[in-house]
Amino acid sequence: MTINTNTQLKVCFIRKPADLKDVMSNNDPDKTPSNVSIELHQTLSTAEYDRFAANFYQDYDWLKGRGGYINNELRSAVEVSAPDRITLYVDPSGSAYGRYVGIAV
Repeated sequence: MTINTNTQLKVCFIRKPADLKDVMSNNDPDKTPSNVSIELHQTLSTAEYDRFAANFYQDYDWLKGRGGYINNELRSAVEVSAPDRITLYVDPSGSAYGRYVGIAV
């Protein structure tokens, strides 16, 4: 798998959020944004996105084995979007669930 490290953005992640509400409140004491490279663009329907955003602990095949740190300054993430929804960035760190979920800053 090749990751395009040319396209980068900054994302504030939260570790193991239950749902979108946790991400949006981001009460994580370390709110330092991470430099992120997009590994996969996952476009969902509004209904699929809402199900995903309601329970980040559920496994998804399209997350499995993705994410993690490329080096000390850059991590890989999956961009998740749907019509009329905020774009999310997910770093499952090799898992199949939303271990780290955040929004671009």
